[in-house]
Amino acid sequence: MATSTAPPDLEALISEEVERLAPSLLELSHRIHANPELGLEEHRASAWCRELLAAHGFEVAAPVAGMATAFRASKGRGRPVLAFLAEYDALPGVGHACGHNIIGASAVGAGLALSAALEKAGVAGTVFVDGTPAEETVGGKIAMVQEGLYRDVDAAVSMHPDTRSSVGGTCLAVRSLVFSFTGRAAHAAAEPERGINALDAVIQTFNNVNALRQHCRPDVRIHGIITHGGKATNVIPDFAQAAISVRAADLRYFEQVVEKVRNCAQAAALATGASLEITEEPTFEPIKENACLHRLSMEVLRELGEPAEDLTGRLQPASTDFGNVSQVVPAVALSLRIAPPGTVCHHPDFARAAASPQGDRCVLLAAKTMAVVGARLATRPELLEEARADFGRG
Repeated sequence: MATSTAPPDLEALISEEVERLAPSLLELSHRIHANPELGLEEHRASAWCRELLAAHGFEVAAPVAGMATAFRASKGRGRPVLAFLAEYDALPGVGHACGHNIIGASAVGAGLALSAALEKAGVAGTVFVDGTPAEETVGGKIAMVQEGLYRDVDAAVSMHPDTRSSVGGTCLAVRSLVFSFTGRAAHAAAEPERGINALDAVIQTFNNVNALRQHCRPDVRIHGIITHGGKATNVIPDFAQAAISVRAADLRYFEQVVEKVRNCAQAAALATGASLEITEEPTFEPIKENACLHRLSMEVLRELGEPAEDLTGRLQPASTDFGNVSQVVPAVALSLRIAPPGTVCHHPDFARAAASPQGDRCVLLAAKTMAVVGARLATRPELLEEARADFGRG
């Protein structure tokens, strides 16, 4: 890939815009951080992002894809069409311990900076900033993909805070299944023979899953909780429920493991006499890597003084609905350092880092990096062609 850059004036404009917007972007990040909202409940965070975008001339559509807290903000003209993906949902109990306040603010910043720079430089291109709710739960991007929102997008760019700066790597597919068992109540001491113990069915499901794990590939993860287990020790539980998540790197093998986990629950129902209802969440798909966008992002980060580790081909033992976007459009997600190595994501320490000076630095660096990546795609058609070719080969 050639290493020439977009016109210097365009990238200089981006840098100026990010610096000019810095107070607003950092305020947005801290407001979201101080007011954590769970997935599909991010009404304030979504509104704050939309208000800032609308104030700078973006046309904002909300709600989208049937989600009240999802939005698409757009500005510009013609091709290419570049999408920056904002997240803003928090985790129960630990708030923004995944740094989604940074993801949301930096995506807004990238969109604002790139659109302003393209307009001032007279360069064609349409910029989307997409508000994508519930990454931690049902995966709002999945519904947005299914709605066809990325059908005409040329490239999608996102980021995630981390304990190291890196580009590339794929992840595990995941699906959550809820097993609801219905039995029959009875007095646990006087007439236990007249009951059907739904909790026994849940426990047997976990026992079956534990036996299954030995016979799965090393990348497989199966983990779950008991969400309902009965109400009193002297009453045979007539209802019990478990939620179990299944993960694997390969989608075809993943479906085989999901079917085996279903069989674990069905066998438990048969053994105990309980009836079983299964409900399933949509699948978070693995990230489809794009070599061109990886190299471009590494190049921009290096020029901005943030060398990043190349994780191309490496498997990350986590899951994200960004994977679903990457399956339908060339896409890249940067990881940028906000905390020292060893800091645990989804922990209060990471939540504190997401509102720290290092977290603030990350907001501005991510906004600038993503906007410059977009600028080079907008001014160098050969890069988009290479990204499309990489996508087709994946």
